[in-house]
Amino acid sequence: MTAEQTRQPSPDTTRLFCFRNADAGWMPVNHLIDMTARLLEAEICDLSQIQPGVLQRVGATLLAPPRGGSGGDIFLLRSPQELIRALAHPLWRDRRRFRAVWIIDSFWTETFPRPAKHLLSRFDLVACTRAGDLPDYEALAPGRAICLGWGADVLDMGSAAAERPLDILRVGRQPPEWDDDARIAAACAARGLRFHGRPPFPVSVQTQQRELMRDWYARAKFIIAHSNLAAPAPYTHRGRAYITARWTDALACGASVAGRQPEGDMALIDWPGATLETGVIDPEKNLDQIAEAVSAWTPEVAQRNHQMALERLDWRWRVLDLATRLDLHPAALDVDLDRLRQALGRDQASQSV
Repeated sequence: MTAEQTRQPSPDTTRLFCFRNADAGWMPVNHLIDMTARLLEAEICDLSQIQPGVLQRVGATLLAPPRGGSGGDIFLLRSPQELIRALAHPLWRDRRRFRAVWIIDSFWTETFPRPAKHLLSRFDLVACTRAGDLPDYEALAPGRAICLGWGADVLDMGSAAAERPLDILRVGRQPPEWDDDARIAAACAARGLRFHGRPPFPVSVQTQQRELMRDWYARAKFIIAHSNLAAPAPYTHRGRAYITARWTDALACGASVAGRQPEGDMALIDWPGATLETGVIDPEKNLDQIAEAVSAWTPEVAQRNHQMALERLDWRWRVLDLATRLDLHPAALDVDLDRLRQALGRDQASQSV
């Protein structure tokens, strides 16, 4: 076991329980975990070794955790299904001032362990990440449900760079029609578009998120990303459309997102130029649309995307919402919020010149 797994946090500190995931698609959440722990001055506790048996499941259902103490616990879960892991963790039985849960893939509401409403009653705050899921969460946790929408580390990893050597960058999951990088590259070349296929995955786990944003997103005018309903995979939801970090990280770096967009989950990123809806999946027609948008592109598009991402998408706003609801006042968060507000002021000033 690692030092992180064996260390016993102080009883009066904030503890952040999470499941580390080495999958490339989970890089943004791993970065969020590290950011949240730093900003809330919290100690990370590992959930990956928890494999609750029948007795643990029954005990977690029947026995309420003790209240009191000066510290609190935040459980950042991958999906509702992991709720039982949280309740089965040995530290769950400690006396705590508060308990909160934040579910990243919150759209998997059908996977909540039962009785979901009873289990969620153990938490003082229940957060979903997709705004469209909030009514379901409010029904399960009346008066205690909030939405902490998708974000990005805009302040430290974003970019408003005017120099964009790539017109189109392909990242991650695509529908079959867009999945052949050689074919798409040829179609782009025929239109005078500079295209790059899927970037190589960074080698270092510690730097992979920064490298992806700095070396790829920040060098592109448009990122290709399609709704999970238009480009389904075994691990995506078949009935609820949603944005992911591909959208928020791209916008943080000034790039716009082109493709079949996830209707119903666009409120966070609805400013002009943030996305280009290409409609029906058809690379030839879609590339004609993108070529037209590229010909009209100016550096002001990247500046606006970055500035709006600072205002709406920076993870620090989500952590502030969380801290406010839990009556936490960490100095580290105040320091970063000051930096964020200063960056916003500079961005706004540069656009008004």
